Amino acid sequence: MLSKSRVYGAVGAIGACIAFSLATAGPASAIQGGTVSKHGPWAVRVYIDGEPSCTGTVVASEWVITAGHCVRYDNWDVTFRVGSLDQRHGTAARRVKNGTVFAPGADVALVRVPRLDVEPLALGTGDSVKVGRGVRSYGWGATCAPPRSEASCQSNVLKQAQVTIVRHTDPRCDLLVGTGDFCVRRGTGLPAGGDSGGPATAFDKAGREVLVGVLSASDRTEVASFGDVTRLRKWIKWVVRTGGH
Repeated sequence: MLSKSRVYGAVGAIGACIAFSLATAGPASAIQGGTVSKHGPWAVRVYIDGEPSCTGTVVASEWVITAGHCVRYDNWDVTFRVGSLDQRHGTAARRVKNGTVFAPGADVALVRVPRLDVEPLALGTGDSVKVGRGVRSYGWGATCAPPRSEASCQSNVLKQAQVTIVRHTDPRCDLLVGTGDFCVRRGTGLPAGGDSGGPATAFDKAGREVLVGVLSASDRTEVASFGDVTRLRKWIKWVVRTGGH
């Protein structure tokens, strides 16, 4: 990402979005150094024109949240696979026509799908996103680094990594974060191509895992940015309730 139009596609959208300039990014690997996830029933693999491209999260029985750049155009054939930690399995669902709603001020979208038999991930609140707090990133992204194509090495199994929230003004985040985002630094790993739209989670005071972010961009080496779901809570609830109309 060379400007505040940021590297949205650099993190994911490997199929239709791979046209985004990967030359701007550093070495990549899927949740590098992370681990295979044993949990994530609400995690969604996103396909564009039949190719595994992004990650998402079920936030209501008929709604998936993902990165806006993953579902930007109506002529993209966007489908989802839900209910399995292995992207080759699970239930297939197609987005409902005219059912994509884009968030104000963040690279986040809600996509309507036929009703899913999946327990949604609850939404976090504002006290979940604080500098220095560790959050967990999930995705099915790339498992190789350039010069290999990220499209050639997407993970079949869901992976996760711990990352840590850093100051919005951290110079490393300068080209990645917008006003509606938070920035994280690499921890046990860092998300890359194919992880776009994937969840960042934290644990609330009751010990529940909750959604706090939607992956927007990554520099592939040090930092990544997430759309701040805690700022979008009211918008998400409004869309789920009204369909965005």
